[in-house]
Amino acid sequence: MYRVDFVFYVDDLAQVLRCQFSEHGEPLLFLLYGKNTDSGNYSKPASFEGIEKFDTDLSTLHPILTECRVIKSDMELAFIQYANDVSSKAHIEVMRQIKPGMKEFQLESIFIHHASMHEGCRHCSYTCICATGHNSSTLHYGHAGAPNDQTLNDGDMALMDMGAEYNFYGSDITCSYPINGKFKRNQTIVYNAILRAHNDVISHMQPGVRWIDMHKLAEQRILESLKKENIIHGDIGDMMNQRLGAVFMPHGLGHLLGIDTHDPGGYPKGLERPKEPGLRSLRTIRELKEGMVITVEPGCYFIGTLLRHAKDDPISSKFFNWEKIEMYKSFGGVRIESNLYVTAQGCKNLTNCPRETWEIEAVMAGAPWPSRDDCSSATTTKNGLPKT
Repeated sequence: MYRVDFVFYVDDLAQVLRCQFSEHGEPLLFLLYGKNTDSGNYSKPASFEGIEKFDTDLSTLHPILTECRVIKSDMELAFIQYANDVSSKAHIEVMRQIKPGMKEFQLESIFIHHASMHEGCRHCSYTCICATGHNSSTLHYGHAGAPNDQTLNDGDMALMDMGAEYNFYGSDITCSYPINGKFKRNQTIVYNAILRAHNDVISHMQPGVRWIDMHKLAEQRILESLKKENIIHGDIGDMMNQRLGAVFMPHGLGHLLGIDTHDPGGYPKGLERPKEPGLRSLRTIRELKEGMVITVEPGCYFIGTLLRHAKDDPISSKFFNWEKIEMYKSFGGVRIESNLYVTAQGCKNLTNCPRETWEIEAVMAGAPWPSRDDCSSATTTKNGLPKT
């Protein structure tokens, strides 16, 4: 399974390295050491008693292995697809069981139970984010300081960001929907703005496309939708130049996915992280390559601190309809996240969750949702979702 050629005791490591690999002189040991550009942490190089007697190389291995992780093999893709299938089903199970009066941690429990009990995924890729109401404007809600403990209120939105892990390979899926199963008009407005951004990005993805351009496309679509509803006003180009999109979407559009939820390789040598608001949060600005797996996760949030900063800025402030903004101050946020595999001609959506508002309402009311196996021979929409 692991394709191991030799097995020895660790105590004998120095001796074995000399005996097995000294045919052409003293062996050179390549050690894994380098910076993870996503976390900012450095990997810890291997060490053993007697290593100081060997020649070592700390710079060669890390960028090579990192790049190997960027492009997925068929086996890796199969693991990620299975994790997505499991997570999609578990998300739907949460949709079916959610109701006002529950606790957020109960939604986390439903997801974990389904993934483990029915699908054999014993671990999650990351701490579950089960944010409802105003909590959904906290991007990484669910940690120890905000532990998914709020009571669900009738009429609020739920933002569920959860992913199961299989054989160490992760998934990362977010679904947003009303707790009571019926979208209100203001919820529909924000949700459809994000859905449009999500779908348009997916339709543009193919090898050679720059990820920073996809982020800007998502920002533009969100701003266009908000302008249509008179939440903001003015020229979209001027808003983009002013980086207004970062007020509503302060995070990056997505990240590489694999063994780590935020897989390494986002900034290889020669690529510098942008400095502008929103863009500096991008976990990669690479051109897409065939074989990559990357998340697409646009969002729109009404975050008090960011809105106050925008209101205090004389240039940014003029773009906002502050009377309308006031109506959304306790809204929270919406995020839609799918996992995409970049193909030679475009991309494949590995995630299979209801996305249209009518699909979500139907599933929450008890309507069936076809699994990927059920819809493999059925007609699909442009972004790979089943037509029901």
